[in-house]
Amino acid sequence: MKKVLLVIFSFFVGLAAKAQVTDYQNWMAQLDDDAFVCQLSIPGAHDACSSEFSGVLSFIYKSSAQTQTKTVEQMLPLGVRLFDLRPCVSGNKLHINHGVASTKFDFDPVMGQIKQYVIDHPTEFCIVVIRHEVEGDNNNSTFGDKLQASLAAIKDYLVDFRPNLTVGEARGKILFISRDDYTPPIYGGRTVDLSDNRSNINDMLGGHCFGPGTYKCSWWLQDHYEISNNDTKKQVILDMLTRSYQLAGKYNYTWVVNQTSGYNGSTSSASAYQANAKLCNKYMQELLASGNYNGPAGLVFMDYAADGDNSGYYGLSLTKELINHNFRYTMAKQGDAIYDASGNLFVAPKGRDMMWKAKFLRKEGPSQPGGEDGNAVSQLDGVTGPANWYTEDFDDSGWQTKLFPTASANTGAPYYSQWDGTYNVLFIRREFYLNHDPSISSYRFYTYHDDDYRVYLNGVSIDSENGWSNDFNNYRTVSIPSGRLKAGRNVLAIMVQQNWGGAYFDCGILRVTPSKVPLKLTGTDWQTYVTPGFEMNFSSTNVKAYQIVEVVEGNQSYARAEEVSVVPANQAVLVRSDNGAGTYQIPVTRTSATLESNLLKASTEPITATAANTIYCLANVSGNTGFYPVAVGTTLPQGKGYLDMSSSNAKPARILLEGNDATGIAVPTTETEDNAPVFNLSGQRLSKPQHGINIIGGKKILK
Repeated sequence: MKKVLLVIFSFFVGLAAKAQVTDYQNWMAQLDDDAFVCQLSIPGAHDACSSEFSGVLSFIYKSSAQTQTKTVEQMLPLGVRLFDLRPCVSGNKLHINHGVASTKFDFDPVMGQIKQYVIDHPTEFCIVVIRHEVEGDNNNSTFGDKLQASLAAIKDYLVDFRPNLTVGEARGKILFISRDDYTPPIYGGRTVDLSDNRSNINDMLGGHCFGPGTYKCSWWLQDHYEISNNDTKKQVILDMLTRSYQLAGKYNYTWVVNQTSGYNGSTSSASAYQANAKLCNKYMQELLASGNYNGPAGLVFMDYAADGDNSGYYGLSLTKELINHNFRYTMAKQGDAIYDASGNLFVAPKGRDMMWKAKFLRKEGPSQPGGEDGNAVSQLDGVTGPANWYTEDFDDSGWQTKLFPTASANTGAPYYSQWDGTYNVLFIRREFYLNHDPSISSYRFYTYHDDDYRVYLNGVSIDSENGWSNDFNNYRTVSIPSGRLKAGRNVLAIMVQQNWGGAYFDCGILRVTPSKVPLKLTGTDWQTYVTPGFEMNFSSTNVKAYQIVEVVEGNQSYARAEEVSVVPANQAVLVRSDNGAGTYQIPVTRTSATLESNLLKASTEPITATAANTIYCLANVSGNTGFYPVAVGTTLPQGKGYLDMSSSNAKPARILLEGNDATGIAVPTTETEDNAPVFNLSGQRLSKPQHGINIIGGKKILK
C-alpha cells in the first residue's frame, strides 16, 4: 500500500507542476526567490511603445513602424515583464522612437509606469532593454547625460545586473540593460559584443553583459529581424530554443534573448511585422506547448505582445505560454547542491559552477615597476595582511564583501566579478558549513589562481604555489588532510598576488562519496540517526530504519514507525538492530528518495529549546523508551533527531514507543491508563473497552 500511495502522490505532484497560472498580474509570486533570473522564460515586447505615433507624419509612421497595439501600461497586467525601449533626444527630454518614427511616448513617463507597477505589485519585477535610437536625434551627444539623469531619479527602484541575479533580489525592481554607453555610473547592466540580424546560431553566442563591478557573462542574442523568408526565422527561433532549454538546472549564468519579432523583406512595415507575428508567435507558442523544450526560453521579445488571439497575432497566447512554461522545468537556484560528473558533492562550490560570496581586503603594492622583470613579485612579497587574518576567529566585519570568481577585465573566463587594480594582493575569507561528520569522507580543494597564492583551512596552511594555473577548465587539486574539516562552520583564508598580466581567482571543496558509511549502535534499543549528507540504503543491512508518520482515524490521530529502505541525505530516522551493539556499514546510494511524511526532524545545526515542551528527544526513562521534552535552554548538537512539538496544542509528558516491533507510537496523555478515557476507532467515547481495537490513553489496544 505504501508504494501505491507514493505513486499516487507523484502523479498529483506532476499535475500540480503543470497547473495554469490564474493571476497574470502577479505571476512571478509563484517563482522561487532563489531561482536565477537567467533561468526564467519572460514574455516581452519588441519596440514596446510602437503602438501610437505623433506628429504630422503619424499616419505614415503607423503604417511603416507599428509593432504593438497595446501600451506598456496595458501590457503589464497581462503578464508582460520585458520591454524594448528606443529613447532619443527631443529638446530637453528623452523621447521614444522606432527609427525615425516618433511615438506618442516620452521615456521618463513610461519608466514611471513600470516603476509604479512593481511598487503596486511587489512580487513582480521588470526588465527594460534600451538602445539609443540615433536615427531619431542624429546621434545627439547629450543622450548619455540625459539618460543618466533619468536613471538617477529612479535609482532606488533599479537593481544591478549580476550573472547570478535571483528572483528574490529583483522583486519590486527594474533591471535596466543598455546596449549603449552613457554617462557613468552604470545602472543595471550593459551589453557588449552583440551581433544583430544573424541567421547562423554560432554567430549569436558571442555577446556579453556586465553590471557595476561585474564583468562578464554570456548574453546570447537571436535577433534575426530582416528575414529573407519565414522558414529561416522559424529555424533561428528553434535553434536558440534548442540551445537555451538545455540550460535548465545549469549554473553557467548564460542569459538568452530569443526574438520572434521581425519582418520579411528589406523594408519594414506594419503589415510585414503583422505577417511575421501571425506565424512566429504561434510557432514558438506551439514549440513550448509541445513539452519537448522544458527549459528556459529566456527573454522573448515579440511583436503584438499580449494581443488577443482573435487578431491572429497570438501575442496573448505566447505571453501566457511563456509564463506557464516557467513551472514545467527545474530551475537552477542559489544554494542548490552542486555535484561533479561522478556524483561527488561540492560542499563549497567553485565559482565555475556557482558564484560564491566572501569577505576580502585589497592591499596595493608599491608603484608598478617598468616591464615584467620580476621586480613586481619581490616587492609584493613584502605586502602582508593584518595580524592573524587567516585564523578562524579573526574579526573580518570591517572587510568588504565580493562575489567570486574574480578577474581582471578581458580575462577569458565565462563570468566573474571585477578585480580592481593591476598590481596588488587580495586577502580573502570564505565561510562554509558542513551539516555532517567530515571524518567519514575524503575531501579535495580546487583552485584556479593567477598569480601566486596561499590557502589556509581553519587556520592551518594546506597549499601554496607561485605563478598561475594553466586554464579555466583545469583546476589545481589538493587533497585536504584528515581532521582539517569539522562539522559546522569552516573558514578558508586565501592570499592571492596580482604580479602582472591578467588576474583571476576561484576555489572550491569537493567531498568524495564513500561506498559505505559506518553507523554505530549501542544496543538493541531504538536510536535516532541523521544520514550524513548521503542517501543511504538500509535494505540489505542488519539495521532497520524507520520514519515516524501521523495516522488519522476518525477524529483521533496517532503516530506510527514505518520502515523505509532508502533514506535521503541529512534526514532523521529511527534505527535499531536485533544483532545488538556494533558498528554497521551502510551502503551509500544514488537512488532518489523522499520522506515527505516524516515527523522526525534533523538538527543540521545546534538548536536550543526556548520554551517548555517543544523539543522532544529520544530517551529511556524507567524502562520506557520514547520521546521526552528537553529542558528550556538545552541545546541539541548538530546531527540529532528530534520531534518538534512547538506548534502542537497538546503538550504531552512523553511520547512512548510500543516495544521493538514498531507497531506504533502512543499519542501522549497526562492520565494513567487505569483512568484514561476509552475511544473506538471512530472517535466515540466508550464507558469501557469493547471487543476489538480500543484507544486507551492514546494507545491502540486489542481486547
